[in-house]
Amino acid sequence: MQPLQTKISPSYRRLSQAFAALRRGESILIRGSNNRAALMRAAEFSDYPDPQMEEIAQSGTLLCMRRQHIEALGRKASGSRPVFSTPVNALSQEEILDITFGLAQRFPEHVSLLGESQTSLADLATRILRQARLLPTALIAGLTSNDPQHHNRLANMYALPIVNAFDSEHHDSQAHWQMTKGIKAKLPLANAPDSHIVMFRSEGGDETHFAIIVGQGDVMENPLVRLHSQCVTGDVLGSLKCDCGPQLQTALAKMTENGGGILLYLAQEGRDIGLMNKIRAYGLQDVGHDTVDANHRLGFATDERIFIPAAAMLQQLGVKTVKLMTNNPEKVSQLEAFGINVEQRVPLVLETNAHNEAYLATKRDRTGHLLD
Repeated sequence: MQPLQTKISPSYRRLSQAFAALRRGESILIRGSNNRAALMRAAEFSDYPDPQMEEIAQSGTLLCMRRQHIEALGRKASGSRPVFSTPVNALSQEEILDITFGLAQRFPEHVSLLGESQTSLADLATRILRQARLLPTALIAGLTSNDPQHHNRLANMYALPIVNAFDSEHHDSQAHWQMTKGIKAKLPLANAPDSHIVMFRSEGGDETHFAIIVGQGDVMENPLVRLHSQCVTGDVLGSLKCDCGPQLQTALAKMTENGGGILLYLAQEGRDIGLMNKIRAYGLQDVGHDTVDANHRLGFATDERIFIPAAAMLQQLGVKTVKLMTNNPEKVSQLEAFGINVEQRVPLVLETNAHNEAYLATKRDRTGHLLD
């Protein structure tokens, strides 16, 4: 198999530049489909003042948060809007950081909340932060002009990356499908000595997801398949807080016993919120919040994963029908929705320990995992 080159789209280039700037605590310019535009930055860096933002935009700054974030902090968000905003001057810097990091006891009742639509700049800003694996709470200052040429001049003058609504939408839809096989090599493993690894390259050229082909798993009829989301703490460090490490090794052993199988190792740390944010959620769990509430207090959904990459990888491997080793019905429904036939669900239930009993009970009771 020859390494394949992947064309990097203009959308991905713009997003990559924007993500890098946001992770440095800098501002970027975002533009909606109707040419409304704003400067934005991540609220988690609000302890680094950015006096230029309001000066450039010539408007006040808003704090923008997702609905589940506000409600996890005890404030009822009226209506059905996905994102809410409030003037930043209604909050102190300490309050902004406590809200952003999920540390506030309650969201302040005296602060007014404005519901924002799915096509709003507030929604676009929080979505871009989630895609950048940053906390999805944004600071935005709207530009007074809807002229794209004016936006471009500002971006050039202040070295601001520009992201359009299309770029973000492309990231959440087509980009996940743009996967090509890179290289295949032997990789004997302790629980699967007859194995190969197949690296996949995404649209942006990143080596992220990979497949472990156990035995003849890629040519078997209806192979045993597991979608395993990356877990550095469990898979590498042997954490007892979850069952990820034992599930990984047990799945490989069962595939060996079965004569072969395919394990897709997906770069989706912490249900796709990233390692830093997963550890932030762990910190909230340390003070009594379960795994679902901890994610919500940080502004994330219960599970941010989408399994299009897994379906794309299986299609690249020529696999159309599988026996899926999982306790999560969502993996079954998503794979089938994305064109892979799941002939059978194979449970993977292991012994609990004193450190992960509550976590597994939460998965059973709140996220529908089939653990009985």
